[in-house]
Amino acid sequence: MGRENGVIYALGFFDGVHKGHQAILQETKALAARHGLRAGVFTYENHPQAVVGGGAPPLLTTAAERRQIFAAQGIEEIVMIPFDRAFAGQSPEEFVQALVSQYNCAGLCCGENFHFGAQAAGDSRLLEQICVRLGLVGRTAPPVLEGGRTVSSTLIRTLLREGRPEEARVCLGRPFSLAGLVVHGDGRGRTMGLPTVNLQPSDGALLPAVGVYAALAQLEDGRLLPGVTNVGLRPTFRTGGGPTVETNILGFREDLYGRRIRLWLCRYLRGEQKFENSALLIRQIAQDSQKAQALLEQDDRGDIHDLF
Repeated sequence: MGRENGVIYALGFFDGVHKGHQAILQETKALAARHGLRAGVFTYENHPQAVVGGGAPPLLTTAAERRQIFAAQGIEEIVMIPFDRAFAGQSPEEFVQALVSQYNCAGLCCGENFHFGAQAAGDSRLLEQICVRLGLVGRTAPPVLEGGRTVSSTLIRTLLREGRPEEARVCLGRPFSLAGLVVHGDGRGRTMGLPTVNLQPSDGALLPAVGVYAALAQLEDGRLLPGVTNVGLRPTFRTGGGPTVETNILGFREDLYGRRIRLWLCRYLRGEQKFENSALLIRQIAQDSQKAQALLEQDDRGDIHDLF
């Protein structure tokens, strides 16, 4: 290529860094190795739809999480910039030329549904044409299929909203997770002898379907502990407000207030129910706990990574 320390960049927002994204990253690494270059990712801190599309969708991953997954995938150069209207106003050719002049770009790789430039005028075919004109390596990675469907962030959001975390896990290559600080709740669980940790998810994070999940709670020290997570409105003791995320970590009594935890939602157990009294609720929680414990003991966990 004649470009010293040049980088071949994978392009996209990569929300979730799912199997389809991972295929683009692996193709990028293979191209870089073939040409004696470095593999990189060029992406954005904020979702482009927040600027040009009328609002960003709920996100599967934060910017920090995407960085960690890129690094774990063996990406050497990560460029993550704010997406703003000035950037969105570039023509497709200006976009590529900026990568060459500012980021030592020697090649580009994207997925089939990638669009870029003002009003999303550029697509993967145009990107390859521009690369040829500028003497860059250009490649479009084929889509990844699971169950006859193209893996995408949109598909995964749909699966999670429908209470299908097992299928979302297949598409992501790991369980879906929520992370955040443990905050104070109303203490009702503790009065019933079933203390819970109340999670404050990251701003803009996708909340999955309301219901009860078998989950693994990952603590800052790396421990993975079995638990039962309720996502919803707690109809038995409804006190108003939005959805909550609270987890009974089985057999756990340590104080986690103000600490950061991650919840890996492995299995959907049931929908949220309203019970006539706390005794019936406690009985159901015991059944949920027993079922979750059995399911989580069988969980492989080999696809769970440290994202702290």
